[in-house]
Amino acid sequence: MDDIKEFVISIGTLIAVIVIGFFGSKIYNENNPGELGAVVDQLNPFISQSEVYVKTKSYDDINKDDMYSYTQTAADETGKTRKIIFTSSKELKKGHYLKLSNKGTHINSYEEVQKEQVPEKALKAIDNK
Repeated sequence: MDDIKEFVISIGTLIAVIVIGFFGSKIYNENNPGELGAVVDQLNPFISQSEVYVKTKSYDDINKDDMYSYTQTAADETGKTRKIIFTSSKELKKGHYLKLSNKGTHINSYEEVQKEQVPEKALKAIDNK
């Protein structure tokens, strides 16, 4: 009986540690985007898919695989902003608007949209950056 009790406690503790780890990573990654955080967010069941908007600027870096890296302020439809990092296989035109599909700090995809397609609060937030 004691063996079963110890096993149940061990499993419960393991589950609690995993859940706390996912919640902790969610909070940390909101303000600290990066490659590791993007991988964790992609796997984290407590983070939902969403969309954010950016107004393109000059790239920050080109890596060894000729991928252009951008670090920008993004805004969701409510105007809430956060820093994001994403890459592109080509240099993006400056001053254009993108809608990025994301899961936390992991960027799934992006598409160019017209200014009129950007929600008003998001537009106000990214036009001022």
